Amino acid sequence: MFRQLECFIQICKEGSFTKAAEVLMVSQPTLSQQIRYLEAEVETPLFERFGRGVKITADGEILYEKALSVMRLIDESKKETRELRSALARTTKLTIGISPMDFFCLIPRFSNFHEQYPDIKLKFTSVENIAQQLLNGSIDIGITDNHDPHKEIHMMHLYKEEQALFVYADHPWAGRSFVSLQDLEQLETSLLVGDIQLIEYFHSFSSKISKSLQSVFESTSTEILLSMVLQKMGVAIFPVSSFDHVSGRQLKMIRLVDPTPVREMKLVYKKRHYGNASVQKWIDYFFLNQ
Repeated sequence: MFRQLECFIQICKEGSFTKAAEVLMVSQPTLSQQIRYLEAEVETPLFERFGRGVKITADGEILYEKALSVMRLIDESKKETRELRSALARTTKLTIGISPMDFFCLIPRFSNFHEQYPDIKLKFTSVENIAQQLLNGSIDIGITDNHDPHKEIHMMHLYKEEQALFVYADHPWAGRSFVSLQDLEQLETSLLVGDIQLIEYFHSFSSKISKSLQSVFESTSTEILLSMVLQKMGVAIFPVSSFDHVSGRQLKMIRLVDPTPVREMKLVYKKRHYGNASVQKWIDYFFLNQ
């Protein structure tokens, strides 16, 4: 039936049995036979002959539109089954998009996952545009605190983390243990923030803090922002866990209060991950170990 529909569609496109036979690389008698079988199946003539060509009948027009839909569905099914075979072929490997700083914080979880599933190879890569990376298949899982909702991507809460102010060792505030968000209005140095949601919050919280955010230097990279603080180009706000990885680098951490800013880390993945067993194991592991 599918072959008959394919022949029927090609005749409609070419307006000729002869041309359609050439495109399909079959003999004209074979093509005519396929159409006779199809007309017998649908119980109606599909073409009217005129001159050297053919004209599709009214019934044929209806079948033509339906046939195109059927062939599109077949093409989509072939594509999805190819993707499924490809996914199953790499189920022993997971590519995870994550920032270097967040990677250090989650090393214990990654190690525990590997102990439970030693046959699954983990590959870590940097994150740029998580939605695009997930949809084009360059990563299987994303871990981030900044992701816009997308109809084809699912988000799962991982954890919330306190954020604090980091200053260089001889900064005027280096002797403080904590400051309030309101105190940030008194900053005389640039405030460097990579967290987009936190930047938006500061803009609504205080116009004075917004001014200190308007530095000539900007970055969303934690590593670059840390280097800027070390070079005394400003002070910055980072997750508290970051301090474990920068201790000994002439930085001081000051807690923020009233209120204490937090960031929410999320696990993101494609809703349709084509039965990739490794992805599902990863999701189940993090769900059970929150």
